[in-house]
Amino acid sequence: MQGRRLCVLVAILLVELVGLGYFIKGFFPYKKSIPGFASRQDQPWDISQPLSSGSTAADTKVPDVEAQYDRLVIMLVDALRNDFVFGNNSAMSYTQGMLRSGNAIGFTAKALAPTVTMPRLKALMTGTVPNFLDAVLNIAESDTSSSLKYQDNLLWQLKNHSNKTINMFGDDTWLRLFPDMFARTDGTSSFFVADTVEVDRNVTRHVRPELERSDWDVTIFHYLGLDHIGHLAGPNSPLMRPKQKEMDDVVKDAFEIVSAQDEERMKRDKSAKPTLFVLLGDHAMNEIGNHGGNSQLETSTVFVFLGQGIRGQPLADKGKNALSKLLTTEVSQIDLVPTLALLFGVPIPKNNLGMPLRELLSSYSDSERLRMLQLSAHQMFGVVCTNDPTVREITLAEAASNTGGPVNCDNEGESTSDVLRCKYRRALAAHRRYAVSGSGTANKVERKYYDFMEHANEHLSRAFSGYDLGAMFTGMAIIGAATVALAALYQSSDKSGGIISTKAWSLRVSAPTAALLVTYLVCLWSSSLIEEEHQFWYFWTQTILALRVLTSTAAGDALRTVLQMGLFRIIRAWNQTGQKWTGEPDIRLYLNSSHTKL
Repeated sequence: MQGRRLCVLVAILLVELVGLGYFIKGFFPYKKSIPGFASRQDQPWDISQPLSSGSTAADTKVPDVEAQYDRLVIMLVDALRNDFVFGNNSAMSYTQGMLRSGNAIGFTAKALAPTVTMPRLKALMTGTVPNFLDAVLNIAESDTSSSLKYQDNLLWQLKNHSNKTINMFGDDTWLRLFPDMFARTDGTSSFFVADTVEVDRNVTRHVRPELERSDWDVTIFHYLGLDHIGHLAGPNSPLMRPKQKEMDDVVKDAFEIVSAQDEERMKRDKSAKPTLFVLLGDHAMNEIGNHGGNSQLETSTVFVFLGQGIRGQPLADKGKNALSKLLTTEVSQIDLVPTLALLFGVPIPKNNLGMPLRELLSSYSDSERLRMLQLSAHQMFGVVCTNDPTVREITLAEAASNTGGPVNCDNEGESTSDVLRCKYRRALAAHRRYAVSGSGTANKVERKYYDFMEHANEHLSRAFSGYDLGAMFTGMAIIGAATVALAALYQSSDKSGGIISTKAWSLRVSAPTAALLVTYLVCLWSSSLIEEEHQFWYFWTQTILALRVLTSTAAGDALRTVLQMGLFRIIRAWNQTGQKWTGEPDIRLYLNSSHTKL
């Protein structure tokens, strides 16, 4: 009998493992990616050019749109929230002045969860949607499995297609993500959170010496101090504004150095092009300085572009609220990838889901800009085809045709992928008509390209980052059935032959216990339970103690319970923890205050 029960127990445990496997499959959905690296041979025929009969794709290649910039400086300030740059209380006066005068273009860049450094750097360099596994790997400093060495990314394209020399100074996460990519480096660890000074000085000491050299093309500075201040004392810390001013001074120094260099370089060499300077954040921080989740504050970081050819809209309003519009001028963080790829004349990474930023392409002619949008749409359509093999490629004959299929692509009977194919073909047809016969306007063609890319981005992002709810619920059902079977096995066991040597007890559930269980199950659906679960137990403990007072028959028992409730209230007020109320006054704060003599 015991052997049989043991076999049943092992079988139940195996079933639970199967259920766990289904749940994990749904929680970490599989993302199909295109292997290899994009090349110029993958780029499509320029649809504005004539196509002779018998031509093939190989016969129709044309020179790419000329790069607008030679060099790139990326200054990444960890946890740089949008109001730290655009807000009324920002100490970044130089950057704000450049934005007000129209010499810079700014955006609120929306990041996706998980808002931690490694997945955000992956998104910024590949244009893909991050995976929650990357949030785990972000903690392991020795981890190499998350490397982008064999994944198409912007730095690989700049190094291999434009022969750029790339240097990096700052957070050593870059060194783990891009092994063998950088010529000169000086990495700093991101996990000495108490250091808010030296961690940035170790980066700033390289700014002038490195930028004044002539043997670099791309330089990355990744600052960690502002993020560390957020973790230590929150965004309202007295240290925050001085740190913003320090970062603003670095922006000013670095941009003035490269601007002076550009002037000299372009005088000596008429073919030389200017330097693009990009100030950005990888993620932001919430009201107490933490990050990782999907709240508005954690996902709202910045893009600020400076350089020759960057022309924003000068602001007539010079008041404190002049830049408030930028707090709501939102773009996706992954839009950086195709934008920089096009500005530097390199292929867009194969798995990118971002769209070119319109404002950064405004200096190009209509034909050049439409060619760039064709390249971007072609790359994104490749991702659509990879994730749905039933979608047919657009043939040269279809692309060259002036007819774009149905006027309305949103037919209910078609799959999403077929709708996307229709929108892409319609954009190509509008581009072809505009190029050949002048029908329509460049703006109308642009809108059709962006209509396709916006819908493709929405569909693919949802497919890559969404959960497979069917697999998750299947796993939960299997685990639930195994739990019921385990409970039945326990109830059927007895003293003589059962696995658990005790007599079966009847299951009795009181009304308060049932209420506690139901409310706890409801709380499991809350996204903040992991930070605020102690609040649940605070209230339920006091509720149970209050019920004891009400049901006590002896005055002494009731008095002792009231005393326990008072002591428990003191314990609760001693130290505010969690996330939402951690900054509220508590007894610990009072005892630590300078005026307290206790």
